[in-house]
Amino acid sequence: MTEIEIVERPPSLVVGLPVLARFQDLGTLVPAAWRSLAGTLAGRHPGTLAELSVDLGDGRYHETVGVLLELGDAGDVPFPGAVGSLVPGGRWAQVPHDGPASTIADTFGRLLAWIEEQGEHAGPHKLDAGYRLDGAPERHLLAVGLRAAPPA
Repeated sequence: MTEIEIVERPPSLVVGLPVLARFQDLGTLVPAAWRSLAGTLAGRHPGTLAELSVDLGDGRYHETVGVLLELGDAGDVPFPGAVGSLVPGGRWAQVPHDGPASTIADTFGRLLAWIEEQGEHAGPHKLDAGYRLDGAPERHLLAVGLRAAPPA
């Protein structure tokens, strides 16, 4: 596996289509959102495509599939139904993913295990940047927001 690193990320946004669902429904609803986004953005190259996942607890997730933008650029990808979801700034663990999209979950699993091995604590935010709408090979950057240790 490519080297994992901890980085400081500035706050940013993923502007796109929201998916609010239980974990077991994400495998159907998130790909449908990507297909919808592909139709909406057809012929336009909006920048880095990304998916932001926020664990809301109790098996519920808020996903946003869209375009990763700096905070000041949120208005650059206007389309009906778009939402802006905050990617918090701070410490993140990240790793490149060069394999097929079908193995992204495995790489996230290894990243989460590494975070625990380092004595760090994963927060609720996960970022997957590098999607393409044209079906060409993708290189993703997978990142997990880190949080302070829970009180003892």
